[in-house]
Amino acid sequence: MDRRIPWELFRRPTALLSGKAVRGAADQLSNSPGPAALASVREVHRLLTDRLLPHEYAEEHQLYPALASSLGGPETTATMSRAHAEIERLAGRTATHLALSGPDGAPRTEQLDDLRACLYGLRSVLRLHFTQEEENYFSLAQ
Repeated sequence: MDRRIPWELFRRPTALLSGKAVRGAADQLSNSPGPAALASVREVHRLLTDRLLPHEYAEEHQLYPALASSLGGPETTATMSRAHAEIERLAGRTATHLALSGPDGAPRTEQLDDLRACLYGLRSVLRLHFTQEEENYFSLAQ
């Protein structure tokens, strides 16, 4: 079995790297929670499902097993795997909110607090996760 570490998997979806899109959508929900805000949330969800979640899946199934083998066991990547699970959970909650949005294309009033919490939480988890990857694993590629 080839145990070389596939470092190319560290190329992250740049649109979500800074978290600006995620925070912008959450801020827009706070300022003007109408159809335009929901369109921003839909764009964030599209980036998550089309770009970020496939990236996370590839890390989980290709990169992390190689790292675990090289670094002495699966516990070396456990916290990063947990972050992947949290990112996926928050993406799922966001998808549920999108599916439950009102017929006018706006989020329902009772959804706003949790949807904002999902987005702000997602931004925080992404920033921490990317920082940890850079500090803990990217240095191994050099």
